[in-house]
Order: sequence, then structure tokens, then C-alpha cells
Amino acid sequence: MRFKRAVRAVVVATLASILAACGGGEQAQQPIAFPHKIHAGDNHIPCMYCHSSADKSIDAGIPAVSVCAGCHFPGGVPLIAADKPEVQKVLSYWRAGEPIPWVRIHRLPDYVHFPHMMHIHAGLQCQECHGPVQDEMQVTQFASLRMGWCISCHRKKDVRTDCFVCHH
Repeated sequence: MRFKRAVRAVVVATLASILAACGGGEQAQQPIAFPHKIHAGDNHIPCMYCHSSADKSIDAGIPAVSVCAGCHFPGGVPLIAADKPEVQKVLSYWRAGEPIPWVRIHRLPDYVHFPHMMHIHAGLQCQECHGPVQDEMQVTQFASLRMGWCISCHRKKDVRTDCFVCHH
């Protein structure tokens, strides 16, 4: 009985440390509770509408508050869900002319070169790395984004795996 408990404790501790190391499921406290489920899921707004630089840049980019304002406050007039507290927060940033200080969820080490545009142009869907964000009220890191995970994907898609693909 003690042995089973000890094994169970080791297994739980190991899994917890693996999850912590991989960043899987990690949630950041965002300044606004942005519901991807409503925007990308229910309303079918494409990822590229808000993350418009993903097909042109190394970084997918975080949308400017003016992107939010374009739908919620067209012409400065509160229109869509304007009475909701989180939309009121967006309105505050927009009126103040300040960017929303979003907290990055998907982070890679500085020595890793990950060009979003190359992955988009290769036909990858955002969900392959970012998970089913259209089903999430709050986005979490879906994949570990560690080297082994990336290499596994490259091998499945028959893409180069030499060091200089990602490290240069």
C-alpha cells in the first residue's frame, strides 16, 4: 500500500514538473478577459483579421486597440457589446490612446528563429501550434514549443530539421 502511494506521488510530481517545464496549460492574467471563443469561435472572425502581420512578419503581432475599436466603437460610437465591463476597458484604452498591455502567452527563447510568415505560407493552420483557441475563453499555451516538439512536426511534414532552420 505504501509502495503504491509512493509511486503515485512520484508520478504526480513528475507530471507536474513536466507540465511546468513545457508551459502547457499556463494562463497569464490579461488586462482584459478577451474571449477568443466569442470572436474566433462564435463569430468566426479569422485569426488574420486581428493578427494581421502573421503572414508578413516573423511575429504574428498583437492587435492594436484600434482593431478592437473598429468593431466595438466604429466612428467613436459604442456599438457592439458596449455595456460589457471588458469592452468598457477596451474603450478606456482607446480613449486614452494607450495600447492594451497584453501579456505574451507563446514565448520562445531568444536564440530560436521562428518566422510566422513561413509557417502560414507553408499552409499551417494557427491551431496546429496554438491549439483550439476558437473554443477557449482564455488562451493558454497549447504546445510545449520545445525543440523536440518542433522537430517532430518538421519530420511529419518532411521539412528540414538541421540546426540552421531555427538557430541562426
